[in-house]
Amino acid sequence: MKTKKLFAAVLLAICAILIMVAYFLYKNIRFTDYQPAACKESTAEIANPYIGWYEIQNYTLSDTESFDLSKVHNMTHSSGLVLLEINLQNYAASPISSYALQSLDDLFSAWQSTGRQLILRFLYDWEGDAKSREPDNLEQILTHMTQTARIVNRYTDCIYILQGIFIGSWGEVHSSNYKSDEQMLTLINHLDSVISDEIFLSVRTPKQWRTLSGSSKPLTAASAFNGSLMSRLGLFNDGMLGSGTDLDTYWDPNDPNSAAFTGKRTREEELTFQNLLCTYVPNGGEVVIDNPYNDFDAAVKDLRAMHVSYLNRDYDQSVLSKWQASICMEDSPYNGMNGLDYIARHLGYRYVLKASDFSHPNHSDENARLSVTLENTGFSNCYRSFDVSVFLNHRDSYRTYKIPVQTDTRLYDSGTEVRLDIPLNIQNYITGTYDIYLKISDPVTDCEIRLANETEWHEQYGCPVGTLDLRIFPVFSK
Repeated sequence: MKTKKLFAAVLLAICAILIMVAYFLYKNIRFTDYQPAACKESTAEIANPYIGWYEIQNYTLSDTESFDLSKVHNMTHSSGLVLLEINLQNYAASPISSYALQSLDDLFSAWQSTGRQLILRFLYDWEGDAKSREPDNLEQILTHMTQTARIVNRYTDCIYILQGIFIGSWGEVHSSNYKSDEQMLTLINHLDSVISDEIFLSVRTPKQWRTLSGSSKPLTAASAFNGSLMSRLGLFNDGMLGSGTDLDTYWDPNDPNSAAFTGKRTREEELTFQNLLCTYVPNGGEVVIDNPYNDFDAAVKDLRAMHVSYLNRDYDQSVLSKWQASICMEDSPYNGMNGLDYIARHLGYRYVLKASDFSHPNHSDENARLSVTLENTGFSNCYRSFDVSVFLNHRDSYRTYKIPVQTDTRLYDSGTEVRLDIPLNIQNYITGTYDIYLKISDPVTDCEIRLANETEWHEQYGCPVGTLDLRIFPVFSK
């Protein structure tokens, strides 16, 4: 009888130990098998925010005419960017009226409803004669800056860049009554003080950037994105690739009339400067005048060096047609594509999923890591920070786990790869098979950022990364 009781006690102890072992395994040990998704780069056009072709829409503020806002809602252009040029000539001798300011507010509201990102340029002249159309005193321009800023700052969710400082022919700063360094500093500092820190500013040339930022050196990672004027000041170039000097944007050392003491640097020096500066602030504009500097291969080299993220979709047609007739001849998926489409697909940032892997050494949950490698194949970075998340979707229960990824997408440099190492506390996950996705989204526009991969995109969770099989016990192959 005692033997039976002893046997029962031992058996009960063994069962208890087995239960404890099983519970320990369930809580602490996981066996995994990971299969990465295919990572084939796509050459398709992708409509992501803040990049690509832009169109121009011109408006003149007045007290006698209102804007036909139905035209805004009826536009069907595919480009995400629009440059709104706002002419203030009717108020050169007075503050902007309440009627005109309300018209401006209504205009921005209409464009906001389209989901487009806006570039603004306030100016007094479209005829190349700014000196006769600008206000007679600087204080009037400062007043206009203050008045319009009150409206602009209501639309930081859609207004991306404000180009120029209100002066010059076509708003390009040149040919103005107020282009001395002291006057331009007064204008940019006032504009900086009244415009939201969430909106980028831009000036026409690298020389102007150095003058107005107070620095002879471009931005660095340490000085970028801190909300200061220097960190928000980009470039726009409406003479892009138009000549060896980009139509007097740079210094020509072979031209006796182009003096070096103006502060301009040679083309090579300014391209190097922009390559560093425009890693952190936007650069765009329009290409002009068919010449060797905008032949396809030369253009790609310089657009990449300048980190160009947006270009005029309509001008200059002689250059755009030349690109259309050119063929890309590089060792990449784009080989054989016409030059215009190639450039369109590389304006701004372009993220490609290159690889993924999963590590789980010693089956220790604390060390489980998902690694994802992305490459930015575009000409530039993105200058607003995106949200990045990984989703694990359980196939049987449809339970979903969301893991926010701590990363700064503004530092995904053009032409480089970035590796994301994402810890996964897998002891908190039920066993089974998971489909893993990577999702990048813009918190400002609420747009999803598409990756340039040939894959079946999930509208809710993003780009497929791989499949994870999670078990308590190992599976032994036969």
